Amino acid sequence: MNKKIIVIIVLAAVLAGSICYGVNQKEPEPVFKLNADIKRVETPDQTESQPNPAFAKEEYVSVLPEGTNIAPDGKADSNGFTQNYVPNKAVDGNTGGASYWEGTPDSYPNNLSVKFKETKTIHAIRVALNPDSIWGKRTQNFSILISKDGETYEPFIEEKTYEFDPDKGNETIIEFDDTEVMGVELEFTANTGAGAGQVAEFEIYSK
Repeated sequence: MNKKIIVIIVLAAVLAGSICYGVNQKEPEPVFKLNADIKRVETPDQTESQPNPAFAKEEYVSVLPEGTNIAPDGKADSNGFTQNYVPNKAVDGNTGGASYWEGTPDSYPNNLSVKFKETKTIHAIRVALNPDSIWGKRTQNFSILISKDGETYEPFIEEKTYEFDPDKGNETIIEFDDTEVMGVELEFTANTGAGAGQVAEFEIYSK
């Protein structure tokens, strides 16, 4: 058979198959069918992001103990500190930046104290860290000791685990009956956020 005739027959067969495929081919079903009950809602103009109220954090407002913080009137001291995070930074009225005391790493117990020149009557203590969220949630274990003569300390409140959470002011407040002291000391034995005790503000309240 002539080669030209063979080529013509093959092309005719291919063309016929394409025509049949085009005729028999069904139009694809739509992926989504429009429900008659669906109503179109216009979205409001929005010039800036609007957080979902379900994820909004409730604003925390710290309630300070009654009276006055007298810690700045005393002398801050410790049994050690890290780099330039000295005891005085815990009584300077500032919880921001690098204004905090940090004990010597891995050498518990870490002690931070405030001594007064004369007897004071106190009823509350506030221990705070920097409230910024970068200071992640942590717990610290410490006990509270007091001095009646400004020299020797005796146990006052036994050791407990205190939570420090930036969402709750990164603070803990301990209240007690009126007590006469010439010195107050915090003794740290654990900190889940660092290798030593940390205090941005050590506040002692007197009425």
